[in-house]
Amino acid sequence: MAAKTPSGDGPGFLLRNGRVLDYFPPELSADPSPRVESVDLRVRGDRIVARGSGLTPEAGEDVRDLDGAVVMPGNVNGHTHLYSSLAPGMPAPRNVPRSFTEILTEIWWPLDRALDAEAVFLSAAAGAWEAARVGTTLLFDHHSSLTSVGGSLDRIAEGLSLVGLRGCLCYEVTDRGGPGSRDTTLEENDRWLRQVAQRRTGDVPRFCGLVGAHAGFTLEDDTLDDLAQLCEKHQAGVHMHLCEGTTDREVCQERGWKDPVERLVAHGLVRPGSLFAHGVDLTPLDLQAIEERGAWLVHNGRSNMNNGVGRAPVDRFPDRACFGTDGVDDNMWAEMRATFFRGNEPGRGPLGFRGAQRFWLGGFRLARECFREPFGTLDAGAPADFLVCHPFMRSPLATDNWLSMILFGIQAQHVAEVWVGGRRIHRAGDPAPVEAARCQAAARRVWDAMRGLRRGAKT
Repeated sequence: MAAKTPSGDGPGFLLRNGRVLDYFPPELSADPSPRVESVDLRVRGDRIVARGSGLTPEAGEDVRDLDGAVVMPGNVNGHTHLYSSLAPGMPAPRNVPRSFTEILTEIWWPLDRALDAEAVFLSAAAGAWEAARVGTTLLFDHHSSLTSVGGSLDRIAEGLSLVGLRGCLCYEVTDRGGPGSRDTTLEENDRWLRQVAQRRTGDVPRFCGLVGAHAGFTLEDDTLDDLAQLCEKHQAGVHMHLCEGTTDREVCQERGWKDPVERLVAHGLVRPGSLFAHGVDLTPLDLQAIEERGAWLVHNGRSNMNNGVGRAPVDRFPDRACFGTDGVDDNMWAEMRATFFRGNEPGRGPLGFRGAQRFWLGGFRLARECFREPFGTLDAGAPADFLVCHPFMRSPLATDNWLSMILFGIQAQHVAEVWVGGRRIHRAGDPAPVEAARCQAAARRVWDAMRGLRRGAKT
């Protein structure tokens, strides 16, 4: 994707002597591979407007010398759940879940029913703050709050905006709340997609949207048709869980439905721009169908490990593949390392260096496709979304070792500053934008409501 025409009036700022990592050099470059070079970056408005060595400061421009500190594009999380931000520390269910289905029914479904409007906002704000602190600047969020649906995506956006992050948002439609609840969730997606379609020309969009859905085994055929109609109406893909474990396929067999991917294909949901999370229980034919139809598959390795659903066939994932965290956290370096290391545990694994690079760059490709902006580059015209690392780095970053440095060198503690849209949104040591006491009070309120829901389910 070519960089957009630089825009913005008035003096901005100039970063000099940065060691810049760029994942996508210009299309006319002799070498299209990621590169590292010492250059200056000029920022005006929400974009980088110039890049080069020895840029001359302009009148009124704020100039800062980075003294060789590493600068890189902000990280992208291809699938997360901000609504789970208040979950760490919550009381465990009385009976230990023994299957993926029980993890849903005993933990996550009571949680999404317990969230009220304030808890939705605080989950987003707290989760966004934690994401910024570990260098993640753009989130593909998959939201659910079954008793607080209307306007919930606005509250997610409000929490992200408080911190300064970008987000591709959706509400996960499901039939488990009945037809009335389903219709409300469909409307929330429709409302949000209408809203984000109205953007100012030339600005880098802060938000975009997809049509959200939970997973095929909680969706009736009529609901899949409704989702497909929304996709057509807004020319958008669907963002949903797919074959996270064996449950999708088992329920399809029990109910006499087609296999999960075949069923989604039949309803027109495996389409360009669609985003499917997990893909643990996919066959070679399933993977081929996803590849041929231009859809995305997001690997969430640590979540798969935690839920005990099995190991995804990452070596056979389609070209459009990237990493997500499924709400475990938003640390993308940790996510890639976990997948890479676990794959190597029994011997050199299927992901390897080539696969790690493909999945890592895939997150930026996904952001480019959905936002129609050249994320992942720091060339002139690109969004001014980047990280500045601490000046001390024990090994030098270079073009021939950037991937090795991400796998073994650069970590969350190296993040000194985070910039989004030409504005510094985080500096190491900054106070959080929302009070911890307020978040903790909301967490306890949600946990208490979860206890009541669990008791009610057993009576």
